[in-house]
Amino acid sequence: MKPELVALGDRIAEQAFHLDAAMFRLLRDLRAFDAAGGWHQAGARSCAHWLSWRVGWDLATAREHVRVARRLEELPTLGAELERGALSYSKIRAITRVATPATEDCLILFAHKTTAAQLEKICRQYRTVQRLARKGAGGDRGRRMVARRDLDDGMVRIEAVLHPEEAAVVWAALERSAKDVSVEAPVATPPAAPPAAPTFDRADGLVAMAQAVVRGDRPDRSPIEVVMTVPQAALTVTAEAESIDQLGSFGDGGHVSAEAARRLCCDAGVVEVTEDAMGRPLSVGRKTRTIPPAIKRALLHRDQTCRFPGCTNRLYVEGHHIEHWAQGGETCLENLVTLCSYHHVFLHEHGYRVEMRADGPVFFNPHGLVVRDVPLPPRRAHLAWELIREENRELDIGPQTGQCQWDGWPVDYGLVQRDLYHLDTRAMRDVSSPG
Repeated sequence: MKPELVALGDRIAEQAFHLDAAMFRLLRDLRAFDAAGGWHQAGARSCAHWLSWRVGWDLATAREHVRVARRLEELPTLGAELERGALSYSKIRAITRVATPATEDCLILFAHKTTAAQLEKICRQYRTVQRLARKGAGGDRGRRMVARRDLDDGMVRIEAVLHPEEAAVVWAALERSAKDVSVEAPVATPPAAPPAAPTFDRADGLVAMAQAVVRGDRPDRSPIEVVMTVPQAALTVTAEAESIDQLGSFGDGGHVSAEAARRLCCDAGVVEVTEDAMGRPLSVGRKTRTIPPAIKRALLHRDQTCRFPGCTNRLYVEGHHIEHWAQGGETCLENLVTLCSYHHVFLHEHGYRVEMRADGPVFFNPHGLVVRDVPLPPRRAHLAWELIREENRELDIGPQTGQCQWDGWPVDYGLVQRDLYHLDTRAMRDVSSPG
């Protein structure tokens, strides 16, 4: 090879290793941002959605980076290899799928001695070993169950224990539904504290699956089909003045706030019931739609997707009355906007508001600031960028820093799996019998 091409190849390799070292710093910052709930404060469904909006990654890439960032906190030695550019991000990503503290050093050794494709095969095979090792010998038919548990903070936990093949079917349906309802993150600032782990995607997918069953073969049917009793006062009272008598209630005894009741009634079927002082019904009216089918079709035709800035969700969206119908607002296109269920909550329960203008709806956060579709460009480079450049200069990275050390001999994959399994089982025995 010509000397100039050798030099060009060395330069390519060195720059690639610098990219890996920079990836470590990105993942380190991403982990801190995720743990602090920065994505939630920006109005995103998850940290992956925030990355999709802010950085331009597709959701699959964003989710994988978040996963790797979290795993590196548990595997500091592996992170140090990435930090100095000694292992590529591709190899790090593969190892984080199977590594434990007991096998971390061994996998790093294999990573240096194998190509990325060989390491992927090692990790893929060992995932199968781990899965089979966790499978008990006894029967598990009696363990199958689906249970509901009401949590202290008002949320509800639904748990299921299924056979692996059953879980695979349910999970595949859930993944597909979650992808269908996925959106890109907007800019916003909800006041609520972030959850410990961002599970919005699959949670929304589960709700979407349930809504699909409720709708049946009528996709234009109102999305709210659960029976809820709402006192008339709950639809007009302010949040500061609401009392227990003004909460929406379900048949199982659960309650929602008056504001949540107003949100659910934005686009729902309503039956007016008049009761006496003892709660006995005196008259029952006919069921009506708060948004008639013809207007709903026109609304969906106009908006196409959720209109919240940055959101592209087009499945199972709801109509939102800008001025609520119970407070005198008209059910007409000028007073309606399409929102997904996630962002509909923002308008009712997180202090956001929307105005309909000639060029479309404009959204405002609780501080009165306009929520924009795209982030504003920075006015000047931040000092952090200079610090990052200094970090790059200080790294001792050259063309051979992360070079693969494979010697060309075939990899004994069976021996590799036995070594890893031995390390994991020995670590488990040490934990179970510390004496």
